[in-house]
Amino acid sequence: MPESASITPADIRVFANLPNEVPEALLNKHIGVAERDLSRLSGVSATPLGLEKEWHEALTVRALASVFPWLNTFALDGAAKVGRLEGSVEYRFLDADEVEAKVKALMSRFEELVAKVTPDNPDDETQGQVSADTIWLTAI
Repeated sequence: MPESASITPADIRVFANLPNEVPEALLNKHIGVAERDLSRLSGVSATPLGLEKEWHEALTVRALASVFPWLNTFALDGAAKVGRLEGSVEYRFLDADEVEAKVKALMSRFEELVAKVTPDNPDDETQGQVSADTIWLTAI
């Protein structure tokens, strides 16, 4: 299996059309969340051969779902819902329900992608084990 194909803040910006004002450090933190979640849920720590696009998209949508609630914090309380950044480009800030719906849609897509990149028959020593977060049960 090849090494884990990671993503960059630029990948997230392109995917979601985010402005450059979203700090790279913030996006990097949420990329870390995505990498940990994808490895934990799929049971693999590297990109499955032939599923590079799915792995990349899964990381991207998970990182975006994680960072999405923080994006509106760049607006001041009472600020107009539509703001101007970088000249004539307009960005509209979402309300709480819109943010929740967007995160839900991103997480739904993430779950679909996790199912695609999860091996059907893992060929390691964890086969026959079931994970319940931090509790492991092994079939004898």
